[in-house]
Amino acid sequence: MNKWCKSAVCLALCTGLFFSLSGCTSFMELYERLLIHGIGIDCGKNGYVVTVRSSTSSEEEGEEFFKSEGETVLEALNNLSLLTGREPFYSHNYLVVFGRECAKEGLDSSLDFFVRYYNTRPAVKMFLAENTAEEVLGAEKDGKLLRMSELQQLANSSRYNGKTVGMDILEFVNGVRREGSSPYLPVLKAGEDGVKVVATAIFDGYRLQDYLTLEETRGLLMIRNQVEKGESVISDEAFGTVTLSISTREGKTQVTLGEDGRPRFLVKIQAEADISAISGGRTRFESGAYGKLEACVGEELQRQAEDAIRTAVLKNSCDIFGFGNLLYQKYPSFWKGLDWEKQMAECSYVVQVETKVQRIEEETFDVLGGKRSA
Repeated sequence: MNKWCKSAVCLALCTGLFFSLSGCTSFMELYERLLIHGIGIDCGKNGYVVTVRSSTSSEEEGEEFFKSEGETVLEALNNLSLLTGREPFYSHNYLVVFGRECAKEGLDSSLDFFVRYYNTRPAVKMFLAENTAEEVLGAEKDGKLLRMSELQQLANSSRYNGKTVGMDILEFVNGVRREGSSPYLPVLKAGEDGVKVVATAIFDGYRLQDYLTLEETRGLLMIRNQVEKGESVISDEAFGTVTLSISTREGKTQVTLGEDGRPRFLVKIQAEADISAISGGRTRFESGAYGKLEACVGEELQRQAEDAIRTAVLKNSCDIFGFGNLLYQKYPSFWKGLDWEKQMAECSYVVQVETKVQRIEEETFDVLGGKRSA
């Protein structure tokens, strides 16, 4: 067979394959798809109530609000076509919000769809509503529905305040399945001014157990070495009221087995602080004030870390810090047969915080001359 014949055969085969595939695949126009930007899931009387924010184009302007019900999450989402005449499309989805009742019953049933279904994005941001997911997705700002991209950004707010956590679906599921660890979620509250993060929900497996305050959440982030920036206000006679920008330079946890056979965890946190503001018109610190300031900041951060451990581990047996995973890695033979959920509250936990406050040079400002001088 010559070269021309081979080319003709290949062309015929490709043409036949194209028409055979086109006969089996239905191409959908954009207007036939419901482009989902946010999904809220609440428990209903006969299954689940799904709240959806969507649009008919890839642009966010003019987002729509729909609500549907079904025995399962997938059925509830598919039932949206009864309201819209369009097929749900998930590639534009920003986030998923679960209602509190779903979390109390356990998120395994309602979450499975987002991990298993071929058309979803398991790496989207995940939140828990203080009450219902419908309230969060229906929240308004300046008389308009809050844009889903704005809501998504709340998961990244920790880098600015050091008091909130971010979580996506894959991270949450891995937190459940990983040896010696428990997952957590940021909690959203809808109000007249929109939506804000108010707490951190802690879980035993897929089931909601309790909440951390924002201060305890900072303790969690300090232990996990995840505080990029956060403000702390310290008051004392030695230096007045000082506002500092806090960040973690290093956070390490060590585990050893005591003579009594109990695991002992030592958490070492190294934090840095920059002075952002000083009240009372002070221009200088007295001798020894920096040392006192560093001690006060360290005490506050240590208290927040200890409070987080007390609430999560000792009170609720939720290992959101990964202490058990560290024990599992270092002492695998000891871990075998260990009931970590029961034993974690009997372990020893010690937190040590070392804080370094950056020194500032004394400066005065000449108002008339507009010059600074040291």
